[in-house]
Amino acid sequence: MSKNFSILAVILVLSMLSAACGTPAAPAAPAEPAAPAEPAAPAAPASTCPYEVEAGAVITFSGWGDEAEQQIYKDTIERFKAVCPEVTVNYTPIPADFQTKLKAQMAGGTAPDVFYVDDQLMTAFAGSNQIMPLDDMMAAAGVSRDDFIPALLTIFTKDGKTYALPKDWGTLGLVYLPDVFAEVGVEEPNENWTWDDVRAAAQKFAENGKYGGFCMGPDWARFSPFATSYGGGYASKDFTTATLNTPEVVAAATFVADMFAEGSLVRASDVSAGWCGEAIGKQLVAMTTEGGWMVNTMKNDYADVNWKAVVIPSGPKNRSDVIFTNGIGVNAATAFPKAAGAFVFYATGLDNQAEIVKTGFAYSTHPEHADLIVNENDKAIAQGGLLPDTIVAYYGPNTGKVNDAVSQALDRVFLGDQDVVTAFEQAQNEAQTALDTK
Repeated sequence: MSKNFSILAVILVLSMLSAACGTPAAPAAPAEPAAPAEPAAPAAPASTCPYEVEAGAVITFSGWGDEAEQQIYKDTIERFKAVCPEVTVNYTPIPADFQTKLKAQMAGGTAPDVFYVDDQLMTAFAGSNQIMPLDDMMAAAGVSRDDFIPALLTIFTKDGKTYALPKDWGTLGLVYLPDVFAEVGVEEPNENWTWDDVRAAAQKFAENGKYGGFCMGPDWARFSPFATSYGGGYASKDFTTATLNTPEVVAAATFVADMFAEGSLVRASDVSAGWCGEAIGKQLVAMTTEGGWMVNTMKNDYADVNWKAVVIPSGPKNRSDVIFTNGIGVNAATAFPKAAGAFVFYATGLDNQAEIVKTGFAYSTHPEHADLIVNENDKAIAQGGLLPDTIVAYYGPNTGKVNDAVSQALDRVFLGDQDVVTAFEQAQNEAQTALDTK
């Protein structure tokens, strides 16, 4: 190998070593991390209101009722929020003296936008245009009178217009204590019982002396199934003529008066109870006539007491009951009529009524919900409302005065102040005066 080649090789090796030991290249800067994405704003709940309501609508809703009933409508309002989230509903219940206080609020311009309506308030407000006809809004919302049990709308209709929609209804059944019947050795009631059967059983309890037999106060509502099952009633179908002194009504009242005189019928106060439902709960009486509200009363206050119910007993002419109903209407002066109407339609509508039935509080105003009643006692009581001769407790704008005349007549009889004929003749005159008052 030549000397020149050796020198060249050494230079080449040194160059390679120099390159390997040189300053390294600066590393690439790491990529900046991506800024986190802003969270998406939650989507507003989709409205399924039946029509467009006023922007920013805030309405007040008021009714009577105990804590159980108030909870029913607190829950209703929560469900309504999912349907019409753009409407705010403030609930202000008035548990006592509702009618008196609402009339005062109406006179002072401070009445709620939406409120309970009974026959008294219907009379007070519909004639003076203080309550809003609902028919136009019903049409816009796809709500029909045909959606409801027809008889329930009677109270809330004037001159062909609908001023409220029924929120629920109730009726009466024969409520009894099977353990008490067994103890005294009396056969339990069944769906075929008559008022004569009630009396015969009640007489046995009176003879035994430990329990009251049949509990009933001087009350037009509890007397109504007696009167109608005897073929009578409180007024003519056109609400023009009182019928409290007819042979049928007098015969029914005589039957009740005779039970009281012989001791087989007792008032709640006779057994130190506030009402006959309480007398059942405290096991002071064997039986009474009460409504579906007994389901919650017994569950909440007398859970350890065994009780049953059967359909209302029959009389000489038929088996018939009485229906109680109240509605929900809209203040004609509300600033948000569409929102108020939407709430009424939801509260009285198919979905919400189905939820109310589940609580046992009341029966749905929609006929297709009859099968939703799950409590067997409740089912038995409800049968009375579907009987062909059952009536709605309404006799025109002065229904309250007609009913008062009946209750006061019974009270005079129970107190021994008058005999049946005299008491119901007086009641006839009082009721006729009421019906003649426009």
